[in-house]
Amino acid sequence: MSGKVGLLASFDYVDSAVNAIGELRAAGLKKITAYMPYPEHLIEDALGYDQSPVRVWALAGGLCGAAGGFAFTAFTSMDWPLVTGGKPILSIPAYVVIAFEMMVLFGALSTVIGLFINSRLPYIKPMVVYDPEFSAGRFGVYVTVAADHVDQARAILQGQDPAELREDPVDLPVAPSGLDPGGRPGELVAAAHGASGFDSEYGSGEELVGVASGESGSESRKENRAMWMENLKIFAVVIGTLSTFTLVANSIPQVQSEVPVELSFGADVSPDELMASGEILFTGAGGCTACHGTGTRAPNLLTDHAGTGLIGVRCENRVAGEECKAYLYAAMVAPNDYIVEGFDPIMPDMRRSLSNEQIWAVVGYLESLGGEVTVTGADINASDDGPAATATATGAPAAAAPASSSTDPVEIMNANGCIGCHVFEGGGAPIGPAFDGIGARLSMDDLRESILDPAAAASEGFESMQSMMPPIFGSQLSAAQLEAVVQFLASQR
Repeated sequence: MSGKVGLLASFDYVDSAVNAIGELRAAGLKKITAYMPYPEHLIEDALGYDQSPVRVWALAGGLCGAAGGFAFTAFTSMDWPLVTGGKPILSIPAYVVIAFEMMVLFGALSTVIGLFINSRLPYIKPMVVYDPEFSAGRFGVYVTVAADHVDQARAILQGQDPAELREDPVDLPVAPSGLDPGGRPGELVAAAHGASGFDSEYGSGEELVGVASGESGSESRKENRAMWMENLKIFAVVIGTLSTFTLVANSIPQVQSEVPVELSFGADVSPDELMASGEILFTGAGGCTACHGTGTRAPNLLTDHAGTGLIGVRCENRVAGEECKAYLYAAMVAPNDYIVEGFDPIMPDMRRSLSNEQIWAVVGYLESLGGEVTVTGADINASDDGPAATATATGAPAAAAPASSSTDPVEIMNANGCIGCHVFEGGGAPIGPAFDGIGARLSMDDLRESILDPAAAASEGFESMQSMMPPIFGSQLSAAQLEAVVQFLASQR
């Protein structure tokens, strides 16, 4: 005999259950289980529940998520630094959204995990005692007591006028099969005593165990098997749902963006490497085709010009006694010294937007157009007068120096070659929309977007010229310079 007895009382009113629990705890009986048809804080208070420890899990998860969000965004920015509008690489306000979302995600997940752990879920064993009436409106109090305290516990429970009071087994998987939880009180007690083989004064414990294992063993195994099958069904539904969503999400076409490739040419750089990188820069990030791809504002470098051949051929004859690569490099860093007849001096010093390695890559590409690539690693190292800026073969140049440090809008536009494409006070070329009166046509937001992202929209009548404006001014202008230009253009009415 285990020396312990379980007493189960069923009450019609919550006050009776609360009082019974309070008196049992006052008598030093602590192993109490309460059953409720709905959550009732009075019973929780009577059982001595403190504040839920789950809140600590939620706090810890939220703090870890927020810290992880800031760390993730900061390390990503440091690993792939992109200057946008003159803003710093690490910009904490921009990371708050990601940190908040990570805080919510980790807080929710840790709350669920804490709930399961503190509730000891899933509870594999079936309940020792259960009465369907506890789900239909009644309140149950089950207390486990030593044999010498049975009379005291029974007196406390009977003192609260229970609807029924019965003795149930302790440390057994289920109650004896002879019990009928749905019957009347008198029938319940009689059935418990008759099926268990002991009377109201408690008979042999061996008889109780023998009956329970003999009459309830197979039923217990069936209930365990049914419970496991139900859990497996729930698990299968969860896995099936997640698999379906994963399959649908992965079937959606994804747009993959190319990660900028860092250019780091050594002494053994090959002509193919220079040509490939130079072509990407010339046709994309460098913005060269905006002027040198049309032949209207500058010589067309992709086709023949005035019968002199491709640029890889005619560069040999531009300056007497000067190699092709030397001429092309000088024309990019000091363009006003090599102006082709019939064109205006609108080209800026390319060192403002391209690194030394990028300039030589473009030179190599231009040499390949009709000629032979003669650029070597020695040329790159010999002309590098300082630490090389981070160069990328795709995307905007990562270390573009500003064309001017001034905040005067007119000086900024002249330094960056804007007047070469836009008419302003009678000067410039009508390649793009005129700056005169532009403030009456576009808002400040439209002007700002046109400068930072020229491909976003085109002004009426200039759709064919939309791709000619280089998208480099977001990194080339500081935030103060950008706003100075935007406000100046907005005032042109």
